[in-house]
Amino acid sequence: MARKQSHRSAARFFAVWSLGILAACASHSAPRLDYGRSDLYFGFTLLDPAEERVREKAYLIVTDGRIAAIGEGDPPTRVFKSRRDLTGQYALPGLVDAHAHVTAGPTTVERVNGAPVIKMESVDEITQYHARVALAFGVTTVRNPAGDPVANARYDERVRTGTWPGPAAVHAGAPVQPPPFGGNAFVYPRSEQEWHAEAQRQAELGMKYLKLYVSLNDDELATGIRVAHQHGLKAIAHLDAVSWTRALRLGIDGLTHALPTSADLLPAGSRAAYAAERGADSRYMYRWFELVDLDAPQITELIDLLTKRQTPVDLTLVVNRSIYNADDMNVVAPPAERRFVHPIVRQSAERQMKASMTGWTPADYSRARAVMPKVLRFAARLYQAGVPLMIGTDSYGGSPIYARELQLHADAGIPTWAVLRMATSEGARLLDMADETGRFRVGLQADFVFLKADPTRSLANLTQVHTTVTNGAAYAFEELVRTVVD
Repeated sequence: MARKQSHRSAARFFAVWSLGILAACASHSAPRLDYGRSDLYFGFTLLDPAEERVREKAYLIVTDGRIAAIGEGDPPTRVFKSRRDLTGQYALPGLVDAHAHVTAGPTTVERVNGAPVIKMESVDEITQYHARVALAFGVTTVRNPAGDPVANARYDERVRTGTWPGPAAVHAGAPVQPPPFGGNAFVYPRSEQEWHAEAQRQAELGMKYLKLYVSLNDDELATGIRVAHQHGLKAIAHLDAVSWTRALRLGIDGLTHALPTSADLLPAGSRAAYAAERGADSRYMYRWFELVDLDAPQITELIDLLTKRQTPVDLTLVVNRSIYNADDMNVVAPPAERRFVHPIVRQSAERQMKASMTGWTPADYSRARAVMPKVLRFAARLYQAGVPLMIGTDSYGGSPIYARELQLHADAGIPTWAVLRMATSEGARLLDMADETGRFRVGLQADFVFLKADPTRSLANLTQVHTTVTNGAAYAFEELVRTVVD
C-alpha cells in the first residue's frame, strides 16, 4: 500500500490518543498465616465478579503482600499488625485498565532538518502524577499500550521498589508509526535488520507487546507481527489502513479501539466514496459507522474470526464518545474531573483535540452523535459472539473516565456483573496475570479496592473510592490525590 495515508496520521493520532484523557487458581501457595505481621480488613461487603457472589460482613487477611485468608462474619480475635474496620464499604478486586498511557507526556511538535516531528516524551513528574491518580481510582494493574520503553522500564523499577505508588504495569514500547512521528516514543524501522533490532531492544527492556499503528501498510503489519513473535513479544495494533480481518489472518494478538475504520470492512458499493472523501481530519471516525452494515458478510466474518481465535479487543468506547462530543468540553472533560489529568498534558491534549477537529461543523457533530448507538451495537455483537473484551480508557489509568467506560459497555447491553469481570478477573486473565491478580483468592496479590457505594447498583459508584490496596500496601483516596492541582 502506498505511503499516501501517512499525511493523515497526525489527525488520527490526536483524535484518538489525546482524546482518551477527556477513560483461576493461584500458582502461589498461601502465605503462612502469622497474625502478628498480617493486616486485617473487616466489616465490608465483598463483591466477587468472577463468581457473581456477594459476601456480607466479610474480612480479608493480608500477609507479605498476598491474600492469606478470606472469611465472613467475625474475624479472628488475634493481635494483627493492623486492623482496618471498613464497615459500610464495598470491596472489589483491583481494577485493570488495559489501555492506560501511564508514561506518556505532553505532545510537542519540533522541526528537525526542516521537517516537523511530533513527539510525546515521557516526563517523570507527569508519570508519577498519573500513576497516583490511577491507583486512587482503584486501578492496580495497567497495560500501557505504547510508550518510550526506557521510560516504561524506569516506571516498573520505581513502582517495584516503592519509590512511586502506582499500578503494576505491562507495557508495549514505542509504537511503530511512520513520520512525522518521532522522538523516543515512536519508531519506524525500514529494514528487516532494523525491525529485529527494535523488537530485541524492547524485549530486553522488559516490554511484553509491540504496538503497530494506524499508517502501516499490509507488508509492514505482517513484518511487525512476525518479528514481534520471533522476539517473544505479542503484537497489538490500532489499525486503519489495514483491516482487522487481515490483521487477524496475519496473527495479530490484540486490537484496540472501537474504530475498525478500514474501507475493506464496508459494503463494496461504499468503499470508493469513503476513500475518496477521506481527508486529513477525523470525520472518518463517524463516517465509517454511518456506512457500515453490521449484518454484512464482512462484519460477520470479522466477528467469527475474533471469536474463533479469541483475540482480545479493548474498545475504549469513551474515545468514540469524546470524539463525537468534542464541541462541548464539559461533556468530554467535566470541570470537576480535570484535576485528575496533569495540567501540562491536559492543555496539550486540548490543543491537539481542537486541531484534529478542524473543519467540523454543527452538522458533523450531530451526525457523529447519531452513530454512537451503532457503535454500542457493534460492542454488543462482539460480546454476544464471545469475543474477549477488555476495559481500557486510552487515558493515563483510572480516573472518572474508567467508570464511564464501564457504563458505556453496560449501555451496550452487557450485564453489570460481566462488565465488572472485564474490569477485574477477565482483564487479568487476558493480560496473562490470572495467577497474580484480579480475584479474591488466597495466594494472589492483595490487590483490591474499597468503595463507598455499591457498583452493582450503579457503575458510577466506581468513582467513590475509599481505599485502594495494591500488593498489600493500602492508600486512602485523599492521600493519593493530595498532590494534584486544579
